[in-house]
Amino acid sequence: MHTDMSCVTIVCQDEIGGLQVRSREGKWMDINPCADTIVVNVGDLMHAWSNGRLRSSEHRVVLKRNASRFSVAFFWCFEDEKVISAPDEVVGEGGARIYTPFVCREYLKFRESSERGKFDKVGFTVKDFAGDLKQ
Repeated sequence: MHTDMSCVTIVCQDEIGGLQVRSREGKWMDINPCADTIVVNVGDLMHAWSNGRLRSSEHRVVLKRNASRFSVAFFWCFEDEKVISAPDEVVGEGGARIYTPFVCREYLKFRESSERGKFDKVGFTVKDFAGDLKQ
């Protein structure tokens, strides 16, 4: 189980499927593959930028049969030096930012380990990095 570090992830999965997304209530839901469709996940950077209005989706892959699975993903992020802070228009009058502003690259470094291709903090999210200021 993990959330994506990106702003948006676009996934195209084959007919084998296996992708599941966790609901707000904690229930795992199958995302069944449909011909000519893609899945769009909101990632941690967009979650923080939207002040939590768009939820970074916890997801995983569970194979229900012994078969090879193929999927293609495209990850889109903000520029490395972009400061991630919810705009005033998103926060609303009298509202509060729920995350401390941070630099995109610093969050990506937080999630990645020093060994290329390995991610030590795969279960961590932007909440672990920028804190939830509402609590």
